[in-house]
Amino acid sequence: MLCICGSATASRAIAPLEIRVTAGANPYVTELLALALSYQPRPVTFKPIVGIPTQSRALRLLGKPSGIDVFWSVTSKAREQQALAVRIPLVKGLLGYRVLFIAASRAADFVDIKHWGQLQPLLFGLRHDWPDRAVFERNGLQVVAFHDTEKAMTMLSNKRLDVVPLDILAANDFPSRTDIMVQPSLLISYPSAVYLFVDKANTQLRDLLQAGLEQAIADGCFEQLFRRHFADQLTQLDLAGRTHLRLPNPTLSAETPLSRSELWYQPGTYNDNNNTQNNIKDEHSSAVAPRTHCLSGNRQTSTN
Repeated sequence: MLCICGSATASRAIAPLEIRVTAGANPYVTELLALALSYQPRPVTFKPIVGIPTQSRALRLLGKPSGIDVFWSVTSKAREQQALAVRIPLVKGLLGYRVLFIAASRAADFVDIKHWGQLQPLLFGLRHDWPDRAVFERNGLQVVAFHDTEKAMTMLSNKRLDVVPLDILAANDFPSRTDIMVQPSLLISYPSAVYLFVDKANTQLRDLLQAGLEQAIADGCFEQLFRRHFADQLTQLDLAGRTHLRLPNPTLSAETPLSRSELWYQPGTYNDNNNTQNNIKDEHSSAVAPRTHCLSGNRQTSTN
């Protein structure tokens, strides 16, 4: 939709800013992208592009005439050399928290695991184009690359894999399968960030996204959106109550903003940007008041 902005006497319409994105994108990411772009004056139109099945292909198509303008992915040094990164972790590091999918028949084999060194004899399955695959490999763990997650679950059931470590947001993705389970007490964790990426030549879009995300963090809209999507699931998973098997992440660049605590979710730690436990009542906790300017109905965005 074309938006007429400015005074009543203005005669010119401001052309929408069209952003090409991969079709079928996660709603949280598209809402956050719309939020980030809402701080600049132009209305925004998102154009979904189909036929981009892998992350590696998405990276190659950034900025191309038949490609996309923005891509989001777990970052790595290699990816930050291929494209311009907007160094704000979109999901506050949640993809670095991995639950262990295992065969239900092998639950007893994992009861006594207390530290990550005990993982070394195990065979892990990770998707071939995930940067996380390198995190496991460079920590000396045995990895088999797969292309299809559903087939990887069958490999678990058939004992061709020992563990498929999926991010916590995927913990409920296979409710109909009784042959596999999420191990209830363990959590593999390492620093990880999902960034927005744009073509290296498109510094203007990178700067718009960076400035918009920073403003959304400052005015509370980022945190409000994050809690709306993830607070209930994080409460159910009780990450602070699990045994953490911590790994270093040698794939992160030196520019990763690890020192900015407000950008990262930390289980069991309270700060003003980290209180997803809205059901906890103590002298420190408080509900986040809804900010009407954050609501999607007030944003000038559309999808073609």
